[in-house]
Amino acid sequence: MKTIRYLLLFSTLVALLLTGCESLEVTNQNDPDFETAFSNPSDVKGVAGSLMNTWFQKTQDYYGPALMLWVTSDAGTCSWGNAAMRAMSYEPRIAFDNTPAYGDAVVSESYYKTMYSILSSSNEVLGKVKLGDMVITADDGTDETPMVQAYAHLAQGLALGYIGLLYDQAFIVTEYTDLTQAIPLSPYTAIIDSALKCLDNCIAICESETFTIPSTWIPGMTYTNVHIGQLANSMAARFLSYSPRNKAENNTVNWTKVGTYANKGLTFDFAPLMDDVSWYDLYMTYANFSGWGQTDMRVVNMMDSRFPARWTDANTWNTLPAPTTTPTTGIDNRVFTDFQYLSSCPFNPDRGYYHFSCYRFKRRDTYLSTWTEPVPVFYKAENDLLKAEALFHQPNLSGAAAIINAGTRVTRGGLAPVAANAAEVEAAIFYERNVELYCSGMGIEYFTMRKADKLQPGTPLHFPIPGQQLEVNILDYYTFGGDEGEAGTDVSSGGWF
Repeated sequence: MKTIRYLLLFSTLVALLLTGCESLEVTNQNDPDFETAFSNPSDVKGVAGSLMNTWFQKTQDYYGPALMLWVTSDAGTCSWGNAAMRAMSYEPRIAFDNTPAYGDAVVSESYYKTMYSILSSSNEVLGKVKLGDMVITADDGTDETPMVQAYAHLAQGLALGYIGLLYDQAFIVTEYTDLTQAIPLSPYTAIIDSALKCLDNCIAICESETFTIPSTWIPGMTYTNVHIGQLANSMAARFLSYSPRNKAENNTVNWTKVGTYANKGLTFDFAPLMDDVSWYDLYMTYANFSGWGQTDMRVVNMMDSRFPARWTDANTWNTLPAPTTTPTTGIDNRVFTDFQYLSSCPFNPDRGYYHFSCYRFKRRDTYLSTWTEPVPVFYKAENDLLKAEALFHQPNLSGAAAIINAGTRVTRGGLAPVAANAAEVEAAIFYERNVELYCSGMGIEYFTMRKADKLQPGTPLHFPIPGQQLEVNILDYYTFGGDEGEAGTDVSSGGWF
């Protein structure tokens, strides 16, 4: 990374390009311009190859929802008025400003548009290689059509899945959608179901075909059909597990299906290699770079209960214990291996002492130094927790406990194994998602808190269709947060303190 300022400028330019669009971008495959531009199989392959990069860059972006979700879930903390972090971490919580004129509207609007851009491109590719008669052949004569089709289905599933995780409703558009007809709005549950069907299509191809994707598509390791299939399975399990808006919904998830996906999921950390040109993680950067985000005291207290879970006033500095720097019974080793104690906090007290913290996340500091490291956005440990969660709900408490005790809680955290009882297993899964998966994939802590009824009262449980898109589609304005929306369904009526 050249400088933080450079990245921020680059992100601004990207955001301006994205927000310049004034409608839902769904391309008609019968359009003559499309036919001309994508008549060459190599062009279609090129479009397919760019899809995961587009998804990664926007999902881990500064001008996306990641930082906003990070602070509103009390995983991270930042009082600066950037990327909706200050507005969405107010206590008590306030409504999300969904007007197009809102200064941070880009965090929702650009993400929504980019996911539909990915969806549109995926559908266009599938229109050629699946519904059309296009065959894509490598230089050596190998038929690469199945590879391209599987990859497009993966991107299609990711776009729909993340729309379903974040927004209360949206439009489902696949390669089969008749774009000459009006497309109705669908609830997030239907969107998640559609995403799973797309991922199932990817999985089926990966199980029946053999291929190796080009190294430029996802840098860092050689991805074969086996790896892509594992990623699709893990993403499907993630969507099923993280989509509930409250604990009641969480209890009705098809946990057998989650287990089926997770058992065929990642056996490695999905961590694309950053190159500081086409691949870089701005969420990781601004959440952890010196002077920006810090670790919320809620998470610090989980690892070391001697520290307060909430910072109350200026006197809190005088009540802090000495930080742990060596393995200590009852204290998570990760509080010093993954996190760094700080003797000061840069935030403005006038914006609320509840923003203050004495820790930051340091596990990815090598990336913040070189900018060319692999950045995990889906740990194998997350897939293991999905397996454990599925067993917990079936219920198979001994099986769930065995997975947890063989994992990072014990091996990295040095914590005592959990007993095979419901309370300990459920608490351990919640704990590990907040600590081991900290600041990895966008929104993990938010989705974890949401489905456990732990988000602060008034926190949006999902976000509305962006205001600019409401205007384009001639829909009434609405939003969530504070006292806007139905309690327990649209806004949290629970909390963690």
